[in-house]
Amino acid sequence: MYEKQYPNEGAVLFNQPEEKNSYGPMAEQVLKEAIFQFQRKKLMEQIDEALAAGNKPLFFKLSAQYNDLLKQYGA
Repeated sequence: MYEKQYPNEGAVLFNQPEEKNSYGPMAEQVLKEAIFQFQRKKLMEQIDEALAAGNKPLFFKLSAQYNDLLKQYGA
C-alpha cells in the first residue's frame, strides 16, 4: 500500500541538470597546485641526490627539468 502512495520515493534521478557552482574551477586549481608541489619536491630531492653523488650530467638534466616545471606553472 505504501508503494502505491509514493511510487518514486527512493528513486535516484540521474537526468536532473547539474547545479551551477564554482567548485569545478576551484578544484582544478587545487589539483594543479598539488601536482606542481609534488613534482617540484620530487625534482628537488633528485637534484640533491645528484649533487651528493657528484653526478654533474644528471644534475644539469634535472635542473633543466626543474626550470621547465617552473615555466610550465608560471612560478
